[in-house]
Amino acid sequence: MTEEEKKAIEAQKEAETIAAQQKEQENLHVAEDLEAKNTALEAEKARLIEEAANYKMAYLKEKKKKEDFGDDDEESSDEKMRRIARETLADSRLAEIASEQDAIIKKALKENKELKLANMNKPATVSAGMGSSSEGPKVQDTLVTPEQLSAFKARGWSDKDIERYKKNLQKFGGR
Repeated sequence: MTEEEKKAIEAQKEAETIAAQQKEQENLHVAEDLEAKNTALEAEKARLIEEAANYKMAYLKEKKKKEDFGDDDEESSDEKMRRIARETLADSRLAEIASEQDAIIKKALKENKELKLANMNKPATVSAGMGSSSEGPKVQDTLVTPEQLSAFKARGWSDKDIERYKKNLQKFGGR
């Protein structure tokens, strides 16, 4: 490969990385928008429930006052229709809020599923290290623990015997 081809490949990889980062940022903004909308819907839902509870308490207090004063006047048909209309309107708005929240949740789950799939299909990038392989800290042998080494030396094993044990352990897998 020539230097120009290497540079072209590196530039293409950088462009793909930048595009992926921008897409992730867009997805985060969409998620934040969905979260903000869901929070606003929750607040409106709480407000509607509180208004309905307050209205019902006021209605019951008014009804009790009428009973205490001996007024046996039933609520007029207009008052009854207003009350029923108010309750129906509040219930329908609560149902709309619930359906909007369900749509938000479905959309978020779909995006989450797409992101997981995209992440699974994303090719693994191998970062090539610079320098020779002899640089850096030396990797310790993990076949034999330090406690085992001290036990072997206590038994009088030489370094040659320990190395032979390690080779056999690798060869036969500790059977």
